[in-house]
Amino acid sequence: MRVFLLLVGLFPTVGQGQTPPLEPEKTLATVTGDINGNGIPDKAVLYRGTPDDNAALAIFEDGQNATPAFVAPAIAWVGGIGQQPDLAISPAGSLQVLSMNEAIGRDRWHQTVTIAWRKGRYMLAGITYDWYDTLDPAAQGLCDVNLLSGKADLFLGENGPKRRIRVKLGAMPADQWDGSVPSECFPD
Repeated sequence: MRVFLLLVGLFPTVGQGQTPPLEPEKTLATVTGDINGNGIPDKAVLYRGTPDDNAALAIFEDGQNATPAFVAPAIAWVGGIGQQPDLAISPAGSLQVLSMNEAIGRDRWHQTVTIAWRKGRYMLAGITYDWYDTLDPAAQGLCDVNLLSGKADLFLGENGPKRRIRVKLGAMPADQWDGSVPSECFPD
């Protein structure tokens, strides 16, 4: 958890209007699918942003490759070898940004950020975050947040029961997200 809070501080470009350049050699992942639901494939590109430990996301609508229709300058953390973020399309057609820390420190985590087309915008619709401590097997959890409904499923501990919780963070334009997992996922 402490490492995650430290990593959140590594997202200084979110919301500052800076759009990192899209250079082919900085591409981390690419996925194609109908993200905006108009029946025409869109292309999402995840690439090294500014600074290099941030991944930026660009979405090119309707197969257009010239100018992105959407850019989130710092949507995920970029780790070292084997810790590169990735992209996927969910069965519902939403874009998923996958990132993880599997090598640094004892606090390890995986995160899936779901971006959905809602009301004519690319919205941050969900966050799934799981974590564990490599030295304390009981210190682990999973928080699956639906930002559209404000509800989340929380599992704490090695065999903890599922708890349904509410979160204050709601859906927002994906380029305005500051990288924070809702605090309700980490009860003390």
